[in-house]
Amino acid sequence: MAIKTENFILNIGPQHPSTHGVFRLRIVLDGEVITDLEPVFGYLHRGIEKLAEGRTYLQDIPFTDRLDYLGSMTNNHAYVMAVEKLAGITVPERAEYIRVILDELQRIASHLAGLGFFLNDLG
Repeated sequence: MAIKTENFILNIGPQHPSTHGVFRLRIVLDGEVITDLEPVFGYLHRGIEKLAEGRTYLQDIPFTDRLDYLGSMTNNHAYVMAVEKLAGITVPERAEYIRVILDELQRIASHLAGLGFFLNDLG
C-alpha cells in the first residue's frame, strides 16, 4: 500500500530573523523535498510618497531615512541634494565633503551589518 502525502506550504518571513523584514518565502514541500519556492517582495513599501504630499521639504527628511534601514544617511543625502537642486541652493564645498565622508561611513556600517546578519544566519 502506497503512502499518500500532500504538499506542505511553509512561509518564512517577513518576521523571520533571516529575512530582516524585507521579504517572505513561500515554500512548497513534498516531504523534505522543495518542489516550489516563491519569494514575495514589497514589505518595505510604506507609502512615503503619499505621506510626503502634504508636508514641506524639511518635514519629509525623517521619512527618507526610513526607506532603507541600513543606508539612512545616503537616502537623506540624495533627498536633500534633489531639494537643493530644485530650490537652486548652492552648498559650501566643506559641507559636500562632510556629506560624502558620512555617506562612506554609512556604507561601511551597512556592509558590516550585512556581513553580521549573514554570519549570524550561518550560525
